[in-house]
Amino acid sequence: MRLTNTLCAQHIGWHFKKHWLVQGRRVPKETGAAAELLKLGVLVKNPEDLLNAKVEKKLVDIVGAREKPVPEDSRHPDWHPTVCNTYSDNSVLIGGLPQAQVLTNSIVIQTFPKHIEDAIASQQLPNSVDKSVRHAILASHVLDAEQVKLPKVRLPERPAFNLPRSYGISHERVNRLLVNKLLHESEKLAGRSVSVRRKLIDNASFKTFLSKDGDLLGFSINAEKVVFANRAIEGVKGKFEGDLPDLYPMKSTISIPKYHIYQAKNLYPLRSDITCSHPHTIFTVFNKHQVKNSHGSEVTTSQLQARTLVKAFVVAAARAKQLHGDSVGALPKPIVVQSVQTDGRTFHFGVLQLNTLDLGANSTAKNYWFHRQNYNLFAECSYEGGRTHLDNYNREVFRIFNAFYNNS
Repeated sequence: MRLTNTLCAQHIGWHFKKHWLVQGRRVPKETGAAAELLKLGVLVKNPEDLLNAKVEKKLVDIVGAREKPVPEDSRHPDWHPTVCNTYSDNSVLIGGLPQAQVLTNSIVIQTFPKHIEDAIASQQLPNSVDKSVRHAILASHVLDAEQVKLPKVRLPERPAFNLPRSYGISHERVNRLLVNKLLHESEKLAGRSVSVRRKLIDNASFKTFLSKDGDLLGFSINAEKVVFANRAIEGVKGKFEGDLPDLYPMKSTISIPKYHIYQAKNLYPLRSDITCSHPHTIFTVFNKHQVKNSHGSEVTTSQLQARTLVKAFVVAAARAKQLHGDSVGALPKPIVVQSVQTDGRTFHFGVLQLNTLDLGANSTAKNYWFHRQNYNLFAECSYEGGRTHLDNYNREVFRIFNAFYNNS
């Protein structure tokens, strides 16, 4: 082993740190320079005031900047002292169909009008229609190319457990494709003579405000598909008798949110001077992930049927106010609106005849709501192993669908 000379060098960094600590403890001595400068009238400032001077920042209005939110209190421009019971797309009537009857002053008839029942019974559909409807179901539910992240799936017995997210066709697209394809089949069967008198609009909004026994009711809904016609649907012949359900001790406006901020105006998507402006049929979508009870339970069949009735009522009421003004009571001519609600598998059909907008308890005139029970278009639809699978296809659903489209 070779011996080398011992190096006596020291690390200069260590000496520099020690020297810095020693010099940092030194106290500056008073030299009297400040006092002499003050005698000469020279202003002496602290170095920290110069190095860390406070600069007042001014707010500059930049075009495109986000506006400040308007406070939701009496300072809001749409604030009203009178509270309004506002029904929207995600609202659920906890009392179900009986509550909707009292709310809209409607009596229920558990069947369709006679001319629609006759049209359903007398239909002679070709065998190719069943094949086309089956293809429409498969094309909208399993064969479409859209792949988006689907809503989370929760296990009731393990609510905190996160399951892997699944991908597939969104609920909105499934229903839009299915309704469009069924309408296309009805148009082919009806021919140009009928389809030329129909106009379709997607995502139409309707708003109206009414008074009931001293309470202000506001309705704001959206219909995913609306069929307008160049001629209004004729009113149902005959008079129907019936009593409204007794909700005591529950009030008809229970479970409807109350707000002080609203705009009391009527909204109908088309002008009255347009040829095809008469409401014919509305199609609405039920999504269980968006429409829920306030207490968290599943929406019942009665609550789903109540939603179909209320949406048809809002469309008819908005049309009535557009034609006859805001102060109209009993209508000079009834307005008939057909309503279809679906979640992609279950269908609920109904026909509303609006006779009056007087919703008070003392009103002698009543509105008519014709409907049947819910129908399942199929039991199961799946795609496994490169093959499609469709169980228990219900032909009656399309028969009713086609009769509604051809009704005039």
